Amino acid sequence: MTLHLHFPDDGWERIARDGSAWWAGELDRPLVVLECTEPEDRHKPHFASTFLGNFPLDMPADDVLDLFVPRLEATHYLGDAFPRFWPNFGPGVVAAFAGARVQPRADTTWFLPAHTGPIAELHVSVDWQNAWWQRVVEVTRAAVARWGGQLTVGFTDLGGNLDILAHLRGLQQLMIDLVRTPEEVDRLVRETTAAWLACYDRLYDLIAPAGRGVTPWAPCWSPGRGYMLQSDVSYNISPQMFARFVLPDLEACCAAMDYAFYHLDGVGQLRHLDLLLSLPRLRGIQWVPGYGKPGPEHWLPVLRRIRESGKLCQVTVSPEGARTILRALGGRGFCFIIDEPPLTPAEGAAFLRALEMI
Repeated sequence: MTLHLHFPDDGWERIARDGSAWWAGELDRPLVVLECTEPEDRHKPHFASTFLGNFPLDMPADDVLDLFVPRLEATHYLGDAFPRFWPNFGPGVVAAFAGARVQPRADTTWFLPAHTGPIAELHVSVDWQNAWWQRVVEVTRAAVARWGGQLTVGFTDLGGNLDILAHLRGLQQLMIDLVRTPEEVDRLVRETTAAWLACYDRLYDLIAPAGRGVTPWAPCWSPGRGYMLQSDVSYNISPQMFARFVLPDLEACCAAMDYAFYHLDGVGQLRHLDLLLSLPRLRGIQWVPGYGKPGPEHWLPVLRRIRESGKLCQVTVSPEGARTILRALGGRGFCFIIDEPPLTPAEGAAFLRALEMI
């Protein structure tokens, strides 16, 4: 079924050309990802929750995809934005594949521990017959078959190794485990990394043949194997624990792909930045200051540190925030995702023209 998208005929050629140049450090401007809608479209029913766990597991995948057609067709993809469909089943859904209980909500998904006994009795592996894994595969495969030539089908949010373990053990219990039984956590993070990579490989094999590149849950397009890695639980641990329990996982994931990014979420993770920048195969950092904190343009020393290390940098900013960063640090190596306030397509086009003048 053909989508009627607000995306130029030469759009994919340009996305591939400029996106590949950006990854190579050869693009002399920032990427600017700008998705706009007309005001009358923003409050229609098809702009409600996108969490796919809210739909019954026996609802045909094509019926689920039908619900996303109005949203996709109402979006104007400006600048370096590209049409994409994200099968969103909640952050860290690998935990569900490994046995965690799933509680979908309108605006998120909760994962509850299925194993509350001794940590020594917990083993992490993917049950390939698990209903949630089967559903992710079903929806991903259906989206590729239906839209693969027109848009990029994204990876579901696999999560980070400690985030997955927090779903399986409970966050408070995992914090206790890190102190009391670190050797068991060592074992579990290795098992979790192996499960994560197995899921990634199987989903990549579904997505890649469509030929429209790769994108994770974030709008970060790459021409081949890439992902937005994360470890949100790391907000709560020391650099020493990060080096022991998280860094080996990131190294293994980076080794398995060519376009790895890291989602640095919250000021509590800044203590880990030097360790992240030391990873040679990590290509970039997405800096998110966190809820209630000033926007990325107010963290110029952090952004400068990322760029001077040779890493790329992605930030979600307002139009004025993008202008601030561009004036202070230049645009090379940055990717600006333009968010609040929402712009109309006409306002978005005007903003892009103005940005070129800086």
